[in-house]
Amino acid sequence: MADLPYWPDDPKLVEARAVHRLLSEPYDGDSHYQRYVGSCSSGDWEAGRPLDFAALQEEFDLHMGAVQNIVHST
Repeated sequence: MADLPYWPDDPKLVEARAVHRLLSEPYDGDSHYQRYVGSCSSGDWEAGRPLDFAALQEEFDLHMGAVQNIVHST
């Protein structure tokens, strides 16, 4: 995937960005910092555990990188 642009800038992902949106909501745990649970609006990805927002975004970016690979392989 090194030759592909980062997914937010990839013009081939215009439709995919509309279908795959990050959904998140606060997770009420006993932690000292805010964590979130998240999923993809398409229903094909879900964070497996509560994460801080930066980590949740990183996990979602990995999902979108996989979507980008699929779009470019078809």
